[in-house]
Parts: sequence; C-alpha cells; structure tokens
Amino acid sequence: MEKERRIKVLSLIALVVAILGLTVAFAALSETLTINGTAKVDAATWDVHFENPTCKDLGMEENDECLGYFKDDYFYVEEGAGKANENPTINGTSIENINVTITKPNDGALYYFIIENKGTIDAKLNSINVSPLCTLQSSVDACDWDNDGSVTETDIQKVNDNISFMPVYFDVNNKDFTQIKTGDILKAGERKIIVAFIEYRKVYFQQNELQEKESTELPKKDLTFSDLNVTINYVQAD
Repeated sequence: MEKERRIKVLSLIALVVAILGLTVAFAALSETLTINGTAKVDAATWDVHFENPTCKDLGMEENDECLGYFKDDYFYVEEGAGKANENPTINGTSIENINVTITKPNDGALYYFIIENKGTIDAKLNSINVSPLCTLQSSVDACDWDNDGSVTETDIQKVNDNISFMPVYFDVNNKDFTQIKTGDILKAGERKIIVAFIEYRKVYFQQNELQEKESTELPKKDLTFSDLNVTINYVQAD
C-alpha cells in the first residue's frame, strides 16, 4: 500500500515538472518569435544613359589643350581633313545626328561619350544598332562615290570597302580601344568611355584585337555623312 502511494506521488511530481518545462519552453519560444522595430527596403532604380565627358573623365587636365577639343560640351577629335559639321544629340542610350565630311584616306572624326549606370541594378548590353553609312536611299552628298549624280550598289560597296563607322570602348589608362560586345556588363555606379568614330580606313576587330587597313581608293568628291546614329540597348543583368 505504501509502495503504491509513493509511486502515485512520484508520478504526480513528474507530471508537474513536465508541465512546468512546457510552460518555460513555450515562454522562451514566444520570446524568440517576438519581432520588434521596423524594416525599410529601398526601391531598385534603372538609369543607364549617355552623357558628355569632362577633361577629368578623359584623363586630361582642364586646360586650354583639353578644352580645345570641346565644342558646346561635346568632346571630339578631327583627323586629317575630316570635319565634324554638327554636334550630335544624346537621347538616352542613343547618339544621333553624327555629321562628318571626309575627303581622303586617314580623314575622320571621333566623338567621345560616357555611358553611365546611375541606377542600382547591374545592366547587360543586349544589342548594338549602328546605322549604315550608305543605302540606295542615301543622299548623293554622302554616297555618290563616282560623282555621277546617283547612288548605286557600286557606290555603296566602295564606301563600305574604304570607310568605317563604329562605336568602341576607350581605356583612359592604356589609351587604347576595345570592342563593344553583347553581354558586356555595366555594373550599378559604373561608367565607361565610348567613342563613336567615322574613319577613312577599314577598322575591325579580329580575336578581340583592333585591326586597321589603310584605304587607298579615292572618291571623285568629298563625302558628307549625316544623321548617323548609334544605339546601345541594355537589359537587367542576370
């Protein structure tokens, strides 16, 4: 009888201890799950665009030598007898209204721009659109190579064989040009220098190396290329 009473007492004590343990555990769990304070998540922003460079962007001192290359805030370099006739227009990630007159081999003009990602999202270059130098609808001022008063397929071929129009990256530190490719990443806050140039020579990339081939054929008139455009389209990086 006494033994049975002890067993009941011990069982009751064990039950009380178990209940107390569960109460403490629940209180601890409740405390753990308590969240105090507030949280703020900033909205992501998308802002990729062209803008004009400064002397500092191009690794130059702001002096007469550097400022001599600027015209109405645009930085360009004329080569040979090449003549930049008008200022281009920046529209988002497009460079529009490039207008250049060239006469002979090694003439040209180079326009310098900054492509900047001022947003908070990394951008990936999705496509590059460069307007053709000549089509059958082009003006005789630009593409009438043989100066016979009309633009023909032969004229277009002569222009394309001897003259180049393309955008490239410019490395300020190494003073060289590198290829712009789809898939290139422009990180949030990053800036790159892009040069849009038209040259009276054949310029192309081979295995990521810039190659040049001097042109020797001469048109029978000065060629004035107008309304040339470059558009670089970006999408959100993966």
